[in-house]
Amino acid sequence: MDRYKVIVPRLNVRKAPVADFKTQNIISQVTQDMILELEPETNIPNPGLGKWLKDSLGQYYWANGLAKLSAAPAAATPKPTPAPAPTPPAPAPTSPSTVSLKGLPTNLPANYQLGVDVSHHNAKPDWAGFVKVGVRFSYIKLSEGVGTPDAKAKENAQNAVSKNIKIGYYHFCRPDTRNGGTVVSDATAEANEALNLMKALPKSNLALVMDLEDQASWDTPLKPADYMLWIKTFAAIIQTGMNAGPIIYSRKEYLDRKLPKTHTLGNLKLWISYYPAQPNCLKVTIPNGWTDWAIWQYTESGAIGQNAKIDLNILKDNSVFINP
Repeated sequence: MDRYKVIVPRLNVRKAPVADFKTQNIISQVTQDMILELEPETNIPNPGLGKWLKDSLGQYYWANGLAKLSAAPAAATPKPTPAPAPTPPAPAPTSPSTVSLKGLPTNLPANYQLGVDVSHHNAKPDWAGFVKVGVRFSYIKLSEGVGTPDAKAKENAQNAVSKNIKIGYYHFCRPDTRNGGTVVSDATAEANEALNLMKALPKSNLALVMDLEDQASWDTPLKPADYMLWIKTFAAIIQTGMNAGPIIYSRKEYLDRKLPKTHTLGNLKLWISYYPAQPNCLKVTIPNGWTDWAIWQYTESGAIGQNAKIDLNILKDNSVFINP
């Protein structure tokens, strides 16, 4: 696949190429400057409308809203595994000044730390590789909604801790009314689920994260006022249970669209997802209602060791640590 940059403010993501733009098969949207890995689609119902490209998930993008950058790097051929050797003590992570990863953003904060986030989708994270390039923290998927704990949460947490990498957990929120029939009961159920699951896992060093975004097959049905109520309810329960408020993870376009314009959530720290072609810590776009970011996920295609592409993050300072 080749790499493409979104060159329009918003570009619809569709289930299939369309003959006209009135067709209602929109799944989601991507925003300007996002980087995507795509390949051409040959089955086009109306060539006069232009070309179409598709991603690895089978989602389609109108080519006129994109600019081609370069071919995506080919996956490295794994080397034969050598005979096992005695396991040495885990090395301490390197300091920010010795991070050796290429392609870091410019204008990094003085006390920044490099981090990754992982879930069951990351088949076998290369934790030794993370340490080698200077990764200091890892956010690990904990759960989704109610009744869906991440199958690799404990394994990922234990592996990170064994390498002296600080850990935190994130919960993919599904704000609706399915649990208990009301906004408040649903948020309460999800927050309690997250707190209960963490009791059986290695202790978190970082505040819990509320992952607020849509999926190809799901988005919150709540209106802006109810969406804000759901978030506030969840946050209050986490604050009581952990003695620390949660962090909100999302992208600017989504929060600006889903929250009231006069929302009052700016007191919660922000982990922003934003993938510009030339990452610059002084040019991170943030949603309405916030004045700064605490963590920035600057790419979803990081290359470290034997890992497949990995999300990479910059943590601005130690303010999100609850158990340093």
